[in-house]
Amino acid sequence: LALVLLGIACLVGEDCAVAEERQFPQATPEELGLVLPVAPTRPGNQRRVLVNDNGNLVVGIVHIEVGDRYVILMPDGQLTSKKMTETTLTDRPFVAATKDEIAEELTNGRFKGFRTRTTKRYLYVYNTSDAFALATSRIMETMYPGLFNFCRRQKIAVHDPKFPLVIIMFRTQDEFEKYRSMPPGLVAYYNGLSNHVVMYEQSKLTEVAPELAFKQSISTIAHEGVHQILHNIGVQQRLSRWPLWFSEGLAEYFAPTELRRRVRWKGVGLVNDLRMHEIREYYKKQGQFTDGKLLRNTVEATQLDSLGYATSWALINYLAKHKRASFYNYLRRASEIEPMESVQPGSLFREFFGDSYEKLEVDVFNHLRSQRYVDPIANQTHYVLMVLGQQREIVITSSPQQLQKLRREKSRGGRRIQIKAFPNRETAQIAGQQWLRGR
Repeated sequence: LALVLLGIACLVGEDCAVAEERQFPQATPEELGLVLPVAPTRPGNQRRVLVNDNGNLVVGIVHIEVGDRYVILMPDGQLTSKKMTETTLTDRPFVAATKDEIAEELTNGRFKGFRTRTTKRYLYVYNTSDAFALATSRIMETMYPGLFNFCRRQKIAVHDPKFPLVIIMFRTQDEFEKYRSMPPGLVAYYNGLSNHVVMYEQSKLTEVAPELAFKQSISTIAHEGVHQILHNIGVQQRLSRWPLWFSEGLAEYFAPTELRRRVRWKGVGLVNDLRMHEIREYYKKQGQFTDGKLLRNTVEATQLDSLGYATSWALINYLAKHKRASFYNYLRRASEIEPMESVQPGSLFREFFGDSYEKLEVDVFNHLRSQRYVDPIANQTHYVLMVLGQQREIVITSSPQQLQKLRREKSRGGRRIQIKAFPNRETAQIAGQQWLRGR
C-alpha cells in the first residue's frame, strides 16, 4: 500500500493566513495508504502497544505484523503503520475514543466550521443541508440493526463496534474531490484505513436529472454504509481482501433503498431497483445470454464497472434465495479471511457453487424475471411540454435542465407553451396523447 504525502505550501508573497482560509479539508497521509514492507504478515493477537499520537502517548491494538512494522488500531478506529522499535508493549487497557472526543478533534482541525450530530452508534460531521444529513442518518440508523440481526441469525459471530462510526459529508462535489482525488462518478466511499464513510451532497448530475441523481446518491451512501458496518461488527476483518464480486455484490444486496414519500432503507435482500434496471437493460440490448461469460468475468474480476456491480448483485440475490446453505457457508468462510490474505476468487467460488456458469446465468436470469421491482427511471417526475398552435406538439422529459432548454427553443416565434408535471413516464405519456387528440 503506497504512502502518498500531501504537501500544502503558501505562494510566494501571499499571506499564509489568507491562503489557509481558502483551503478545503484534505485527507491525511494515513487515509491514503500505509507504509508496509514486502514481507509475510502475522496476526497481532490483540497485543497492546504504547504509541506516539501527535505528541500524546496512547494505547493501540496490534492488528497485524508485517516485517519490522506493526499495523496498529488506534483509539479513534484509524489504522496506522509504525516500526516496532517506535512502540512499547504494554498491559495498559485499550480505551476507544468517544464520539465527543473524535468530533472535537475533527472540527478543531481539518473540518473547522463543519457541524456535528451524534446518534447511538454514529458521528456525522457535515457542512451539507440538514435535509441531506437527516436522510443519511435515517438510512444508517435503520440499516445497522437490520444487518446486525441478519448476520446473527445466520450464526455469524458479530459484536458491537469498538469505535463510533464516523460519516463525513461534504456539501459539494468539488469539496469532496479536493479532499481526496477519486474516480469520476464516485459519490461516496468507505475508507478502511480511517474507518470513515466520506460522501457529498450536490452532484453535477443534479442539474440534468435531480431525482435520478438523488436516488443514485442515496443508494451509494447505503452501499458504503454496509461496508463500514461489516468491517466494524466482525463480519469482514479490517484489511481482509474479499473477492470483489462478493464484497460489492453483498453491499448491494444489503443496501436497497427507495424514494417515495421519504427516503428509506428497504431491508436485506429486497430488490435493488437501480441494479435490477441496469441488468434488465443489458439483457434487453444483448438479446441473448453470454454462455456464462458475464458471470465468470464478474466472479474473477479485480475491477468492476457499473454492469459488474449489477451482475454481482444479481448473482448474490439468486444465491441467497436458491443456494441458501452454500451462500451462507461462503459468507462464513469470507468472514474468516485474514487481513492481507490472498484468496483466488474463482477457486473459492467453485468450491461452494461449482463452475457451471452457463447454466447458472440462465438460472439467475429466470430468477430476476420473477422479481417485482420499480423502474427507477420511469417512476420519477416527467414533464410534458405542450406547444400550442395549428400543429400541436408535445415533448416529454424528466430533466429540468432539458425542459428549460426546450421551453426556450419551442417558444420562438411567439408560440405559446404549457408545461405540466406528472409522477411517472406512463402518466405523462397518457396525458400528452390525450392533449394531442384534443381531449
